[in-house]
Amino acid sequence: MRTSREEWPWVWLVSVVVVCFCVTGCASMKAKPSEGTGFVPMQEMAKREDIPFHQAWVKAGVDWKKYNSVYIKDVDTQYLLQANWWQRNMRQDKMEADVRAVAEYMKHQFEEAFRSDPQNRFRVMESPAQGCLILEMALTELVPSNPVLEALSLAAPYGSGVAVQFAAKETGAKATVAFEAKIRDAGTGEVLAMAADREQGKTAPVNLKALSWYKEAEGIIDDWADQFVQIANKRPGEIVKDSSPFTLKPW
Repeated sequence: MRTSREEWPWVWLVSVVVVCFCVTGCASMKAKPSEGTGFVPMQEMAKREDIPFHQAWVKAGVDWKKYNSVYIKDVDTQYLLQANWWQRNMRQDKMEADVRAVAEYMKHQFEEAFRSDPQNRFRVMESPAQGCLILEMALTELVPSNPVLEALSLAAPYGSGVAVQFAAKETGAKATVAFEAKIRDAGTGEVLAMAADREQGKTAPVNLKALSWYKEAEGIIDDWADQFVQIANKRPGEIVKDSSPFTLKPW
């Protein structure tokens, strides 16, 4: 089918966006790092090339082979709920229930990621035990998707909704999630590792996830859960790659 004269501006816009993806390697579309909330000392962490998070710290000399199980605590939400920005959110009357639901989802997905790991490196425990790692996580930012903007992106012709989604990211209207985490020795309580990351919803030609408030946030959490398992299994010198800011999957 031939493209009409009126449709050419949209085609041109899509082409420009695609070129931008190629030129920047999508790097500019990743979320900016969080400044931290105090759950972990951000000043003691740094960016590591082998770990896909904005900030990380790993205690030197730890014999990780002696650990064979993991206990994942309930996700802490107090640092998120104490902030005042979320009270101005478009879902302010439902935010506390939303936060609880996403925190429960996060714990469940991390447990399932470890349980379904083909390497079966760590057994998921119902309570801490000897030879066990304790994963403590705090949900420190949770901004829902904006279904109105996403509906507009779906209505734009020839997939030019990608440009609308890109604009939404730039103006802060896209879903964002941030976490801070500690890994402790269950026996001694010693902190062995820390991490923090902040991500935003992926850009896609058709993004059906963003038509609901927290599906994009859940997708980000899914990526984090998989990355934690990869990090737990990684060998010295191995690199766990960051997630892509772009996807072709509509859901």
